[in-house]
Amino acid sequence: MRLTFATGQPAFPIPRAALLAGALLVALGIVAAALPGIESGPVACPFRAVTGLPCPTCGLTRAAHSLMRGNLDGALAVNPFDTIFLLVAVPLFAGLWVANLAAGFAVRISMSPTERRAAWALLTAVVLANWVYVLVTHP
Repeated sequence: MRLTFATGQPAFPIPRAALLAGALLVALGIVAAALPGIESGPVACPFRAVTGLPCPTCGLTRAAHSLMRGNLDGALAVNPFDTIFLLVAVPLFAGLWVANLAAGFAVRISMSPTERRAAWALLTAVVLANWVYVLVTHP
């Protein structure tokens, strides 16, 4: 795997409509997580409504709510993968995106086909392990 840093060129073009939709979804998520009583609210997950089972990301809003209240243990108990994603990936991606917009700074990752398969296999294994945790702890 190779990391390269490029300046003066956008990493990837993002359509304005996609940026607006993403910003709206983030804003709605923050509002929903900030509302009191989120732990006892209605189930809004279509997967759970259809199957009766929690999805792999079930508990994302509750985890964000716990994090906004400073309760890291509570967030990890609800959904560890979502909590780690909120704490690490979201700020990282947001920072890289702002750096790309402000300075044309881009980070590019080059992987061989073998490395790409290994990365996807690792991500799949982590998501499946997290889903098993969610199924066992929040049936």
